[in-house]
Amino acid sequence: MSEVIEKLRKKARAAIYTEACVTVLGGRSVLIENVTNVYECNEIMARVRTRDGDVTVWGVGLEMSGFKESVVRISGKISSVELSERSGVKNA
Repeated sequence: MSEVIEKLRKKARAAIYTEACVTVLGGRSVLIENVTNVYECNEIMARVRTRDGDVTVWGVGLEMSGFKESVVRISGKISSVELSERSGVKNA
């Protein structure tokens, strides 16, 4: 029974929280929510896909961790964060 409830909870969360949420924590870490895919991550750049676009993080010594429940954390010396809207996505 709890497995069914967990599946319903995940579907409800996906339906409610569809926008990307990017939080920069002190220039040393970026938390990105609603990630659907990780394109790449190396020491200077990390790029992920969210439901409404791509998020690219630039910096030095970058490391990605915690791709769990559509959330990733990118740590290192953050120099910039870029948001790119996917074509065909309309914001209300």
